[in-house]
Amino acid sequence: MAGDCDGAAGRLSLRGLMTRVFFVVFLLSPALAFAAEKPLDKDAAAVGTCLSLVRENIKKADPARDEQPGPSGRLAAATEGARLDQTSCIGVVANACEREDGTSNGARIECAQREGRVWDERLNAAYRNAIARMEKEGADNLRQTQRAWIALRDARCRQAWATYHGSMAGPIQAWCEMELTARQAIWVETWIE
Repeated sequence: MAGDCDGAAGRLSLRGLMTRVFFVVFLLSPALAFAAEKPLDKDAAAVGTCLSLVRENIKKADPARDEQPGPSGRLAAATEGARLDQTSCIGVVANACEREDGTSNGARIECAQREGRVWDERLNAAYRNAIARMEKEGADNLRQTQRAWIALRDARCRQAWATYHGSMAGPIQAWCEMELTARQAIWVETWIE
């Protein structure tokens, strides 16, 4: 019978099915890895150091710099502005990790998840701190914003699977979740400064 799992063909089919299920669960749930482990101290230190450097650069920045008009002027200003922008720190752990651990899909996923754990911890700490400090209206709005952001993050990052249906979707989704979590952490942290 075609539906039986008897014999070598059945075992192969069952093994193949289990492999596919594992593959889909493993690659479809990078966000779960954020909560599964505490970030490595060296990863948290790398992100923290990068953000500190940005804050130092902001203190030293020349407020009188003028952007020249046109595409070249915009790109020159953006290049200069990158050292003053906390989002420039996104990837500080993941990119270094990929250089060390390789560029297989599994390594890329793990590298993005490593950095993602740092940003997730920062986001959760900033959120708790902001909610505790805000008046009711501000806290209620932040809660609503956070719920909407989670839905947006999940939908945006699932797009890789909806588009590619393959193994490259895993690293793309993992990076997406890390990057959007980082941006949200940086944004929430502004409400407690």
